[in-house]
Amino acid sequence: MLETLYITFFRPQTTRPAAGSALLIALGVLLVLALNAAGVLSAGPAGLMGLFLLFSLGGLLGVFWLTAALHLLAHLLGGQGSAAQTLGAVLQSLWPLLLTGPAVAALTWSRPLGILLSLGINLGVLTCGVAALKQVHDLDWVRATVCFGLSLLLAQLALVGLAIWPAMIILGM
Repeated sequence: MLETLYITFFRPQTTRPAAGSALLIALGVLLVLALNAAGVLSAGPAGLMGLFLLFSLGGLLGVFWLTAALHLLAHLLGGQGSAAQTLGAVLQSLWPLLLTGPAVAALTWSRPLGILLSLGINLGVLTCGVAALKQVHDLDWVRATVCFGLSLLLAQLALVGLAIWPAMIILGM
């Protein structure tokens, strides 16, 4: 019995599965962003739950689109990873967003400091995203950066198309 207890606590263990840590990071990011928005909007608990659900839906769509675009472009550039690995890499690269709480708080003290912290957080997300894509798809830094930049450009074009589409339907009738 003592040997089993010893092995359970002190044996060499493999790293935590990527899917579990990726989901934990995603939920933490959603919670921090919802808390930030609820604080700015002075929303109560019901508003916090509504914002969390809204951010969950928007985040799910955004992560799905970014993962699909990154995976497609990475394979076009010679990448070797799977879609599940790309999804895990995208979710894990969002961890710097957990630091947005201090950035929002810094905005109340000093606007330039808050903007500088927000810029650093955004650069951290981009850097982690490129590094994760590089590792998962076995790309060099240049190809991973090009892939990430093109996928963000595709995401912006899709957003513009989504905004223009209802106007085209209304004006075309």
